[in-house]
Amino acid sequence: MSETELPRLEDCLELYAAAVERYGSEPFTAARAKRELAGTPSQRLLALAVAYGLFEFDGDAYAVRVEPDEPERAWRTNAVDRAERIRTAAVERATQRMGGTDGVRALTHDSKRFASVAVDEPAELEGILDRLEGVPLEEYDGIVLRSPGERANAVQRLADRLCEPSVTDESDLSRPFQKEYTDVVGDDKNELEFRLFLERE
Repeated sequence: MSETELPRLEDCLELYAAAVERYGSEPFTAARAKRELAGTPSQRLLALAVAYGLFEFDGDAYAVRVEPDEPERAWRTNAVDRAERIRTAAVERATQRMGGTDGVRALTHDSKRFASVAVDEPAELEGILDRLEGVPLEEYDGIVLRSPGERANAVQRLADRLCEPSVTDESDLSRPFQKEYTDVVGDDKNELEFRLFLERE
């Protein structure tokens, strides 16, 4: 296999075409696929098809992710979303291996480096300040607050507090923050991660 060859891509494409023909957009289980599709696809082949973005998997059933007659932009969006998930996971895994400080690790966005902090429930300012204590913030462009998507409003309120000059005066923060942008990451709509980036003024 050459460096540019994708493992078993042809088999995955055949499986995709067969699934489109048999199921359309309806979900199907691995057991059903093995009974009904030619070649009795293995769990590994199904997993590879998911990795290529041909199928989605919710933990129980598979489904065609983008149908063949959908516009090119749908395929492009699917590919970009998948690449972003892989990039984010790769960056976070690499920074985890390099170590972190009290639950704080680095996360890169738009070529800038942020101290990434998971926001607990409830979202309390004191907890964030405790985590940032001792973190060399001068080595970062800012911080990014991360939480499940449904807690985005609480994170927004917490970020507003972090941007108040009085918080800087009453804590170890040398300079105040300002909200820059937000992002939502994730494939499953029930498992989205909300991210709010704050840069140092």
